[in-house]
Amino acid sequence: MKRGISKSLAQNKVFAFNIIIGKDDYRISGFSLERNATNEEMLHLTKDTLRIFQEIEQKITDRKKSDLSPEDKLFLTPEECQAYLTKLAGCGRDAYEQFFFDKYAKSELTKLRSYQSKMQFAPTIYSDSLIYPWEVLYEGDDYKNPKVDMFWGFHYPVSRALTNKPPTERKYLLSLEMLFCLHQTLNFVHQQEQPAIEKLIIKHKGNFSLLKVSRKIQKLQDGEELLAHFYQNQYNILHFACHCRQYKDDVDALIISLQEDDNNTQQIELEVKNFNRVNGVFLTQPLIFLNACQSAGGVDELRKTFNLPNKFIQYGAAAVIATACPMPDVFAAAFAKVFYEFFIGKKMLIGKALCETRRYFLENYNNRGDCTNHKPALK
Repeated sequence: MKRGISKSLAQNKVFAFNIIIGKDDYRISGFSLERNATNEEMLHLTKDTLRIFQEIEQKITDRKKSDLSPEDKLFLTPEECQAYLTKLAGCGRDAYEQFFFDKYAKSELTKLRSYQSKMQFAPTIYSDSLIYPWEVLYEGDDYKNPKVDMFWGFHYPVSRALTNKPPTERKYLLSLEMLFCLHQTLNFVHQQEQPAIEKLIIKHKGNFSLLKVSRKIQKLQDGEELLAHFYQNQYNILHFACHCRQYKDDVDALIISLQEDDNNTQQIELEVKNFNRVNGVFLTQPLIFLNACQSAGGVDELRKTFNLPNKFIQYGAAAVIATACPMPDVFAAAFAKVFYEFFIGKKMLIGKALCETRRYFLENYNNRGDCTNHKPALK
């Protein structure tokens, strides 16, 4: 049986640094500390942070209407970049000071930065309710002149766990089996994301499949049949380059195109409720990449358990990458391509690959436009 790829490819060593968040306290390095920041206060800080990412998203979206090349549409000017980094550093500093108010917590976090670079620490936030994009936390004192390395997301391979249960060691075999699910209206997916990722998978002797009617994939009627197909096969990466629809009744759904032939496609919605109606689990503990707008769930109270990612993890996924804010398809396509080059091509851990991908876009495009979250399954 082919097993989950999310750790099998990784050769680099990291040291876990767990922050376990309860209702009234949090634990760091084995010590229990009283919480000063409530969920409501952190939710307010989350909304402030996501507004900045939405500004960046709008900037890139406006450029999509221009005659610039796809690559040039990703660029921000140095002045724009500095302005956005300053805003994010301000929000990140507020969150850092408000949550890690205790002096002991700050001293422990300061220690992490004092170790040699070869000792790479990986903070994991254990919480099934507290929302915040932890990658934006800023430890620097002077947010008005931000230093990139003081953002957690540029310095650490940050992840969050949707359970407080300790991790169980898994055994993995080296393999690559990707199913690529897209939406037909996203031009940059067809033109850039799919061909680039397919080429990379084949280069590394993996198998790449597109969600379309074939000998292996029969005609699927709805999200329940699609989910059953996932359970019955041994994909260890499921990549979704599609839309995420958030209905008024607080149901999140991935909107996916099933290609039937050259001229016809069928739209399938994979909803949270489908997981409750289909018997089975993922056989291969796959990595799930939800490269769709706000696939991590909204910031409102009812979606704070990260609807779709939570369901994927409950039913056996090893890890989920999802976005917490709108993301232009031109940027989403480029981000996924670079991520897989680090993750598969250079055999990095997921968190490390995301960290390096953020650095890549900042250094090459002055662009800090992603708001991706990595959620490992820790059962």
